[in-house]
Amino acid sequence: MDEREILRKIPADFPLTEKPYEILAKSLGMEEMELIFALKRMKEEGKIRRIAAILHHRKVSYLYNGMVVWKVKDDEVEEKGKIMASFPEVSHCYERETSGFWDYNLYTVIHTKNEREFYEKVKEISEKTGLKDFKIFLSKREFKKIGLSLKHE
Repeated sequence: MDEREILRKIPADFPLTEKPYEILAKSLGMEEMELIFALKRMKEEGKIRRIAAILHHRKVSYLYNGMVVWKVKDDEVEEKGKIMASFPEVSHCYERETSGFWDYNLYTVIHTKNEREFYEKVKEISEKTGLKDFKIFLSKREFKKIGLSLKHE
């Protein structure tokens, strides 16, 4: 089957089952391993980055979240970023360029069930990384959260 056809037919919402690829493969007229290998090949060739779940955190009781920006020395970004990314409450952890007025270069998004847990998690990350210079931006409202989809040609 054509790669584009495979990608067009993969649903935005995967089947909630132990073997979602088996169900998807059947709907495409393929064997499960054939689909898995096709997707793996597309990833290795750089045609797709990943297929991953999108966590709608509010639907699973994670009602409190925010972005924490950290000031990290350039030669420590890799080490500190890996520590931060190891926390299950951290959904995003990435480095950004700084500018003349903004020196914060490592960004994390943290999800917890309540305000107390959020601040405890920020404190724990700060203690584990040794970083004390950070700013917190709490989420007020979510306007959009969808996965990437292909444009039809």
